[in-house]
Amino acid sequence: MRPIVFLHAADLHLDSPFTGLKYVPQAWAGEIRESPFKAFRSIIDTAIHKKVDFMLLSGDLFDGENRSLRTQVRFRSEMERLKAVGISVYIIHGNHDHLGGAWIQVDLPDNVHVFSEKAGMKSFQKCDGTLVHIYGFSYPKRHVTERMIDTYVKIEGADYHIGLLHGNLEGFTTHSPYAPFSLRDLTDKHFDYWALGHIHKRQIVAEQPLAIYPGNIQGRNRKESGEKGCYIIELEGNDWKHEFIRTAEMIWDTETVTIPEISTFDSILDECKNQLIKYHDVTKKYLLELTVDGRNVHQPDVLSEEFLADVLSILQEQSENEEWNVWPYRMTIHRDTIPVVLQDTPFTSELLSKVERFTEFEEALQPLYRHGIAKKWLDSLTEEEQEQILKDAKRMLLQMLH
Repeated sequence: MRPIVFLHAADLHLDSPFTGLKYVPQAWAGEIRESPFKAFRSIIDTAIHKKVDFMLLSGDLFDGENRSLRTQVRFRSEMERLKAVGISVYIIHGNHDHLGGAWIQVDLPDNVHVFSEKAGMKSFQKCDGTLVHIYGFSYPKRHVTERMIDTYVKIEGADYHIGLLHGNLEGFTTHSPYAPFSLRDLTDKHFDYWALGHIHKRQIVAEQPLAIYPGNIQGRNRKESGEKGCYIIELEGNDWKHEFIRTAEMIWDTETVTIPEISTFDSILDECKNQLIKYHDVTKKYLLELTVDGRNVHQPDVLSEEFLADVLSILQEQSENEEWNVWPYRMTIHRDTIPVVLQDTPFTSELLSKVERFTEFEEALQPLYRHGIAKKWLDSLTEEEQEQILKDAKRMLLQMLH
């Protein structure tokens, strides 16, 4: 059987704002705004350079249901570049860019094929006669909790069968449970490849058949750290190859600053600078969180919020003045010890126990979920997000106790 080569990307979230940045230099601000578009252009460059047969985009191309004309026109321009070299594109829309929004539609070139709200099949045929059946559906509204994979029907007669699916693999707690499916579901369809979307952390979830979440193409907050990008997939009969292509212009990262039991301002500042020096020769830009490990330090003054805020400000000023490719945007303290005078007291035990037992997230957020505008944009907190909130609450309480 002759091979096919295609590019798989998902969760572009074009025009999405970055979150968690209180301040960045003016020189960085424009690059941050442009970074999702630059990442997408890099994907198009890759598709053209690799001479792929077609491209798959597995949902959430845009960050909101009401995409701007500017963003749509820029997206169309990239599709026209692909048309000029004969590359077809197959698209599904996800929970963020669902079909139920109100926007002025920009026509796309005829090499772009968008799936409707009902699961269906579109054919692709290479010049050598190799036939590919591609299956998918687009979200008609933001919240799709039905098992849409059950509506995918394999149509025989093709050399390869590929499914596009924007949804949550059962067992994953990091994202909302939209269009859920299991590994068994993927296997039972007898497809050759599953082009998944929705989970922003790239991962290969199965090999028989090959099923991949490519992750998003550009991190937008501290939870979306590390390299981001897309995959080049080659199928030849029952064999496959995959190659991860890096696309992110801005990379979120974390470094741990370990300070000794007895520390001074200069020793702490020097240790922080040592972490930044690691990034001096990088070509891309890094947004860096510094986590201070202060578990062995018994000097409250050098681990106060005010002290660390001053250290961060000094580091930022030096980074801006010397035009480093790393921006330290945040400093946090990792300290899970309780002051000696409060250890084993009823107050401390009850306080920390309440944190660990707290489960009333939905009740606490009900005013937001009922809000006419906010409810359109808010998803329920995932288990991972709930755990992180409790960790942050415990950290803040321990900081107050010190």
